[in-house]
Amino acid sequence: MKELENVMSQLEKETKKKEQAENKIKQLRQKKSQLKRKADTKRKVEKGGVFEAFEREITGMQEDTNNDLIYAFLDYVLSDNRNREKLKELTEIHLRKKEISLEENSNHGEENGNDDFEEPTDEE
Repeated sequence: MKELENVMSQLEKETKKKEQAENKIKQLRQKKSQLKRKADTKRKVEKGGVFEAFEREITGMQEDTNNDLIYAFLDYVLSDNRNREKLKELTEIHLRKKEISLEENSNHGEENGNDDFEEPTDEE
C-alpha cells in the first residue's frame, strides 16, 4: 500500500510539472505572437503603406528595411522618367483598387443596414 501511495503522489507531482510546462509554452507562444504583431506594426508605420504595397508587388513579401534604403531606392526610381511614369501608373492602379474595395464595403454595409432606403431607378 505504501508503494502505491508513493507512485500516486509521484504521478501527481509529474502531472503538475507537465501542466506548468504547458502553461509556460502557452505564455511563450502568446508573447511571440505579441512581439511579432508589434514588430509588424512598427515596420508598417516606418515604411508607409504605399511603399509596402509596392515592395510586396515586386518581391512578393515584406522585409525589414531602414528609411535610408527606402529613400535611396526612391531616388534611383524617380531619377528616370520611365520609372516615374510606371510608379505613377502603379499608384493609380493601387488607389483604384482601394477605392473599389471601399465602395464594395460601403455598399455591403448599406445593403445590411439601410433596409428602408430605396435607390432611384432609371425606369421612371
